[in-house]
Parts: sequence; C-alpha cells; structure tokens
Amino acid sequence: MKKLLLAMTTLALVTLIPAVSMAGDSDTCKGCHNGSVAPSIDTLKGKYKTADELVAGAKNVQNPMMKAAQADEAKLKAAAAEIMK
Repeated sequence: MKKLLLAMTTLALVTLIPAVSMAGDSDTCKGCHNGSVAPSIDTLKGKYKTADELVAGAKNVQNPMMKAAQADEAKLKAAAAEIMK
C-alpha cells in the first residue's frame, strides 16, 4: 500500500510540475530586456507599433546575444504578440 501511494504521489508530481513552471514567451526575454543589458520591454512597446515591426526589429539587431532568438521566428512572433498586448 505504501509503495502504491508513493508511486501515485510521484506520478502526480511528475505530471503537474512542468505545467506549473511554464512561462510565457516574453518571460524569456525579460532576463536581458530589463533596461540595463538591452532596452526594456516598455521601451520596445514605445518604439514599435505592431508585433510584426517588433519581430522585424529583433531580426535586424546585430547583437550576438540575439542570435539564438533570431533563429526561432515562431518564438519571436509569440513573444512579440505577448509584449504588444
């Protein structure tokens, strides 16, 4: 009985923990886009009027720290849509 309870608890934790820890797409941007490393999210909102403009701007940045983000256009579009809400 104890083994069954332990197994059920472990299964519940393994199933639920990833769902709790999922962040929004723009949350991954906030680490650098805080105003000191890169322009803040609020600055980006003021500079770009649409999500498409923000994606185009992100793709045109020459900063090597943006290379990983520039490679995933779907993630850029999702983050831009979330930022421009």
